[in-house]
Amino acid sequence: MKFYDAGIDWVFAHKRLILIGAALSIPLCVLMFRVIGKERMPEIDQNELMVNVEWNENIHIDENHRRVNALLRCTDNLVTEHTAYVGMQDYILGTEKDLSASEAELYFKTEKPEGINPLKALMEKEIRTSYPEASVTFSPPVTIFEKLFVTGNPDVVARLQVADRTSAPQASDLKELENRIAEATGQVPERTAFRSQLNLVVDRDRLLVYHVNYNEVVRVLRTAFRDNTVSTLRSYQQYLPIGMAGKEKSVNRVLAETLVEAENRQDGSRERTYVPLRELVRVVPDEDLKEITAGRNGEYIPISFYGVEDAPTLIGQVRETVEADKRWDVSFGGSFFSNRKMMGELTVILIISVLLMYFILCAQFESFLQPLIVLAEIPIDIAFGLVVLWALGHTMNLMSAIGIIVSCGIVVNDSILKLDSINELRKEGMPLVEAIHTAGHRRLRAIIMTTLTTVFAMVPLLFTSDMGSELQRPLSIAMIGTMMVGLLVSLFVIPLIYWFIYRKHDVQKN
Repeated sequence: MKFYDAGIDWVFAHKRLILIGAALSIPLCVLMFRVIGKERMPEIDQNELMVNVEWNENIHIDENHRRVNALLRCTDNLVTEHTAYVGMQDYILGTEKDLSASEAELYFKTEKPEGINPLKALMEKEIRTSYPEASVTFSPPVTIFEKLFVTGNPDVVARLQVADRTSAPQASDLKELENRIAEATGQVPERTAFRSQLNLVVDRDRLLVYHVNYNEVVRVLRTAFRDNTVSTLRSYQQYLPIGMAGKEKSVNRVLAETLVEAENRQDGSRERTYVPLRELVRVVPDEDLKEITAGRNGEYIPISFYGVEDAPTLIGQVRETVEADKRWDVSFGGSFFSNRKMMGELTVILIISVLLMYFILCAQFESFLQPLIVLAEIPIDIAFGLVVLWALGHTMNLMSAIGIIVSCGIVVNDSILKLDSINELRKEGMPLVEAIHTAGHRRLRAIIMTTLTTVFAMVPLLFTSDMGSELQRPLSIAMIGTMMVGLLVSLFVIPLIYWFIYRKHDVQKN
């Protein structure tokens, strides 16, 4: 009671200073909302890491094993555990993406979360140095939390489309554009996965010379290269193709030894001859995209960026680089846009909640003015809640937003109780200032107990390190900061605003 009496006397002795500070909380709230970092979910300290490597080469499974073992040996001093999936995996009930023969998925566990960043740097350096064409992706292990909230998505995804929709993108053009984007942004994106292939081009002019039917050439090619495969035997970690009996041959040898039937039309005779495929078909080495990605606007090539600090600047640099090349169109996606959309949705929810609260309070107080006094506490609480989050190095995310919204609802309830008591005392004929002091004494214990029970319930989350506690730590910090500030506002600032508005009514009544 002595603390409260001293506080309320000091507040009423510095009325102008307190009211100016309360008014400045509105621009402070807007400023902090722009300054503080925003993300979908809070970042959790993890000592586990998944690394997906696509070598972008047509390598044998043994070569894949050799490369993976070399990478694992480089990390022995940094990790406590490591393992790897190499090539195709035979999981019947698996729902994840199947690995190809040229892919590997590596798992690492460090002693402390601080070891993850050096591990990432070492892995990226080794892969970029020894295998520049490889594509490497880092992600957290697939846990229940990751499946629910998907925190491993890239920050920015540039969706590239060929300006001429009738033509296919060329691998050389795409690689050149990726290099220009990396130079312009100073950040290396995730490499696009390609696969090497041999294109068999049928020479139609030679078909006319030898009088060979095009469909017959296609049929023979299919028989020679693919139709001799009957099935695939899947056993543990091996995929064994089952084919017709025969020795393995090179492509050129198959084309030289395989004959296609031709029709000899000289002198009107119907005599048939046979022509080797190598006279009719050319072998052209080529590269093509390993995967096809499509969205609402059709097929596109995703260029993914992770660990982006300034997304708007990066997007502008990528857009400028792509637009300089008239052959490509670009649009953008990624967690940066989904996070911004989530923040917009949370803002709308907060506004709707405040409006509903205002209408309910109007019915309770039978006044359009007194609910505004109660709701004046919300921007003050939000501003200082954001300041506490920013000062402690946290961001504005779904959990911290929930903490701020819940805390505002609790502290507003304290102000409602205080104003209700003041109104009751004034109806009994008590003067305004005396009613404010008396109502403060009556509701002091209830307001303090409400605040302390909420704060003490959040304190254990600050000193535990399990995944649930780390997930809820921004929520607890937001609630503790908002509740402590809201306690002072409910006890001292709200009565001052009430006195400032109704002081003339009290004088007129006297």
